[in-house]
Amino acid sequence: MSIATGTVASRRLFESPPVSIWVPLLVMVWVFVNVFLVRLGFRTGYQATCGLLAGGFDGSLLASIVLATLGDKLQAGTTGLLSGYGFHDAISKFGLTKQYLVWLHERSENLLVALLGPEEAFHKAVEYEALWMVSTAAVVVLATLIVQLIHTAGSRPVQSH
Repeated sequence: MSIATGTVASRRLFESPPVSIWVPLLVMVWVFVNVFLVRLGFRTGYQATCGLLAGGFDGSLLASIVLATLGDKLQAGTTGLLSGYGFHDAISKFGLTKQYLVWLHERSENLLVALLGPEEAFHKAVEYEALWMVSTAAVVVLATLIVQLIHTAGSRPVQSH
């Protein structure tokens, strides 16, 4: 005898799409949000603000991917690597990141002209905004990993020697 009330086999009205569909859509939205924020920053003159928004968005997404896929030891190593790079780079006013972006700009000049047009001021604005995006994303990922390490270390029982 069953004590269940109502329908035993209920169907969902909406079933979630398979991972092979929603992950590419999520990545496409991620790319479009970044492109939109870069373009918005250039159009409004608020490149730093839009770069911070895009970097925060990117950093939170990357941090969630890192937390979901890496183990505790790899998270600790990544935290050390990012903190060493971030500390050195922040002291030198993000000199290494600027140098890398300039190098990347020089190597991709033909592609930038084909995609964005020959306007060099726009290329420099995108480079400046990308600097803000990368720096903010690194800080967000680093902060997330540090909080995760503190949380993980705090939840472990104290071992006696």
